[in-house]
Amino acid sequence: MVTFGLLLSHKAFSQDERTFRDILTHSERLDATRRLAPEYKYQARSHRYYLDIDEDGAPESFYSSKRDGEDWLTIFSNKGREIYRFRFDTVGPWSRLFKIQMRRISKSTKVLILYFFEGMTKYINFQGTSRVYFLTLENNNFKTLSTFKGPYTWDEYRSFKEHYHQRKFKVSLFDFDKDREREIAVRYGLITRVYKFMGEGIWKSYGGEVPY
Repeated sequence: MVTFGLLLSHKAFSQDERTFRDILTHSERLDATRRLAPEYKYQARSHRYYLDIDEDGAPESFYSSKRDGEDWLTIFSNKGREIYRFRFDTVGPWSRLFKIQMRRISKSTKVLILYFFEGMTKYINFQGTSRVYFLTLENNNFKTLSTFKGPYTWDEYRSFKEHYHQRKFKVSLFDFDKDREREIAVRYGLITRVYKFMGEGIWKSYGGEVPY
């Protein structure tokens, strides 16, 4: 009887140990999930817009959103399934995605030029900036979607010493090297910086020092 009692106690202890281990494992998994998908307190989004990105006659959709001060772009397939999500870099309040252009840079590659206002800072000096991001799609395969952070397209600055300027940059596409693939040029005054897509989400820049 004593032996049976010890075995029963050991069995009960083993069950308790497994129970506690399962609880701890579940807690660790839950913490990992929360780290990967944080819970946002404040969320808002734009209207849903439609654009036939892969030109198959069935348009995809997208919207921009705010999540606790973060700016996101989310793209959905023509069946409503999320296929891509990207977070912009924000520097201050009033940031927003305000313009998108879809252009073809080669037979196999399209680019969505995303115009993003980064927000403004006005602690001592005031500054507001916009920049472009290049979102590429290769061979109409949504698994190749990739975003590159480009340069400023607009800069407004006022210092506490009353210095003030506005700089507006021009964005255009042109086949500079005659290889039948267009590059993106960002111009300010006499300075031009050229961005060439190298494939697989990689861009290379050439030319003058357009401010970042």
